[in-house]
Amino acid sequence: MKFDIPLQTEASDNSHVEIFKSWKSFSAVFEGAVRMRVITFCDSPEFILDLFEELEQLERLEVVVGDIDDYRERLIDKPDLADKLEQLRRDDKLVIYLCENKEVHSKLYLVEYDDDTGVATQDTQDQMTLGGDATEAQAGANSDQGIPAKVIIGSPNLSKNAWSNQTNVGVIYETCTENSLYKQFEELYRDHRESYNNGGPFLEDLTEQLEQTSDDREEVIKLYTEGKVGTQDELGEVHGRLADHIDAEVDTVDLALDGGSPAEDTQETDAAASENDDPQTIENAPKDRITLSLRGYDESTVDTLSKMTDFDATVSKDTLSTTPDAFQRYSQQVFDVPTMHLTENDEQLKFHYDGTVYRVTQPPTDPEAVDAALEEIETYFGTVDEYGNSNNPTAVKAHMYEALLWFFWAPFVNRQAAFYKEHGINLDKALPSLYIFGESNGGKGTFCRFALSLISANRVEAPVDADEIGKRKVRNLRSAHTSFPVVVDDITKQKVNSLDTLRNYWSGWTGETTYPLFAFISNDKRPGEWFRNRAKILRFDVNFMTSHQGEAKVNRLINTENPLFQWFGHEYLARDLELGEDSDALREVRATMEELYDFAERDIPEYFPEKPAEQAYDTGRERWRNLTNHDDIEITEDGETLKVSFPESMSFELHEYKRDPPMTVRIEKRGLDLIIKTPDEFFDWLGEPATDDNASGLLSRARDYFTGA
Repeated sequence: MKFDIPLQTEASDNSHVEIFKSWKSFSAVFEGAVRMRVITFCDSPEFILDLFEELEQLERLEVVVGDIDDYRERLIDKPDLADKLEQLRRDDKLVIYLCENKEVHSKLYLVEYDDDTGVATQDTQDQMTLGGDATEAQAGANSDQGIPAKVIIGSPNLSKNAWSNQTNVGVIYETCTENSLYKQFEELYRDHRESYNNGGPFLEDLTEQLEQTSDDREEVIKLYTEGKVGTQDELGEVHGRLADHIDAEVDTVDLALDGGSPAEDTQETDAAASENDDPQTIENAPKDRITLSLRGYDESTVDTLSKMTDFDATVSKDTLSTTPDAFQRYSQQVFDVPTMHLTENDEQLKFHYDGTVYRVTQPPTDPEAVDAALEEIETYFGTVDEYGNSNNPTAVKAHMYEALLWFFWAPFVNRQAAFYKEHGINLDKALPSLYIFGESNGGKGTFCRFALSLISANRVEAPVDADEIGKRKVRNLRSAHTSFPVVVDDITKQKVNSLDTLRNYWSGWTGETTYPLFAFISNDKRPGEWFRNRAKILRFDVNFMTSHQGEAKVNRLINTENPLFQWFGHEYLARDLELGEDSDALREVRATMEELYDFAERDIPEYFPEKPAEQAYDTGRERWRNLTNHDDIEITEDGETLKVSFPESMSFELHEYKRDPPMTVRIEKRGLDLIIKTPDEFFDWLGEPATDDNASGLLSRARDYFTGA
């Protein structure tokens, strides 16, 4: 903003430039002040306390601090100082605002005095009058002009540091609180405060902690000043702070194959640089440096962050200095996945890649474009009919679509985690990983390339190699501060079973750090029971014929721009999450996709999974129904349980039959027998016989026995 300043009018009766050669000459401006509002690049919390002690009439002080977004760093190991500042804030005498999203070098002082005869007298030795000879301050300010006030703009900071060898200059306007000039400066102050402060007043969180806890005030404040934010995950905390800085300091562009165009709400940048920079070129990536304090963090945390020095970053015991590009390349190297996370209040999904911040979620505006995008993914599923061999192509396409819905949902899982946690739901069982299995040449790896390309606009296609995944890797990925799904290809079920860190993967989640979900691709059938209880198990029961035409078609579909995920994300975030009568984590995902079909006026394909595909098209259920074709199978009632006896020739298949039903069906293996301990749940899962021929089978007779039919 800008406005005209009169050089010599009644609005400013004694305006002058003043050279401040010492802190004493500058602090004299504040003598007699009752209210001060200040914008300063740096300050000293100790000096703020000194002001209240030295200025007996000072009733309220507001400070906008431009050089730090975590003011708590200035209170490290200073609990007494924090105690006094919090008490001033509680008494409504002190308010400190931070500039979380921009470094602000402005210096502006609005000082009001309780003096009806004029403002404090200044020594004129180092003054230079603006617009003519200096006049004495107007005595006895008119009542309609408010109380006397001064506006100081220039170079001095609200800090005593370096005044021993420092000289500053400032322009001082002596005025009153109700005239137009002072009102314009007030607007300038508010513009700074409201533009760059997002988190509200500093120490507000400490006040809330003190009000909500029964712990001693001294202990609460001591923990607050230990030198770090205090999350359970220090590394994730630092990664989150870096991601927030990058969001604020790097222009946001809409995600598209060509890099998109600057979003409407991005910060203003040099026009020439915007025209020349190619967001896909690392050499041209933004070089803005980000500096964070590491004071108080564990040595192991600093050691991990030191890997960033392989790129354009410096790390010491107390400080980290890096660039957006360096942080992104470090994240890719250490965690094998890029940064993706929801913004505050879950309004947008941001994706960090090639030194750029991409806004992923965008509203659909053209029904024909949405129709074309939906047609393209259906064309991909149609390759099952063109190039695949399967006994049930519809089931295969349903499982593929279900897997795609999971990939669309995974980047938003932390939003659902917060919702579930609020209702006391076990996150580890409610937020499933993905396990896709099937024969070789079943299109599993190719499908993952397709899904990854959709959620990243073709920037990420390659999955993580199974050799890179272990317990430690899984544990460390919780600190990556990303919701981009971790896709592990060609993994054995034995390796999955060994990743028992996934048993309680979400147990330490607080919402302060973003966690990614895992998708595992395997040729092996279902893993162990504990994992099946925490995963969506899908089967690609198809074998694709080797065909250059088919391969070329799939590659074209993968490489073609398709913004469907971006439209999906916008619509999905607009929906409220609800607790359903079942445990379908993708309920709102299905509804969102159906809305997109409705928006495009396109018919939903018959294989679209309106309920979980692993339930609607359950190959295990079909296998159990076909047991009637085996004459050597015996099914008998055993009290309140059901006993299914297999011949020796089916001893290996028996294990598969045991794993087929859902976890609600309790089955125990005893030699060549399977004991079904919950027959009611078993028959609910089995459903009605598919044909009349099965009605006379063993399972149907057993059903009749247990249901009393």
